[in-house]
Amino acid sequence: MEVKNFLGKGVMKCLNVLALLLVMQTANSACIWVAHQPEFPEAANKFKFNK
Repeated sequence: MEVKNFLGKGVMKCLNVLALLLVMQTANSACIWVAHQPEFPEAANKFKFNK
C-alpha cells in the first residue's frame, strides 16, 4: 500500500510539472491561425517571458 501511494504521488508530481511547462509554452507562443487568437486566461500571463 505504501509503494502504491508513493508511486501515485510521484506520477501526480510529474503530471503537475508537465502541465506547468505546457502553460509556459502556450503563454510564450502565438496562435498558428492568422485570423484567430483564442481568449487567454489572465492567471497564465505571469508565465510570459516578455511582458
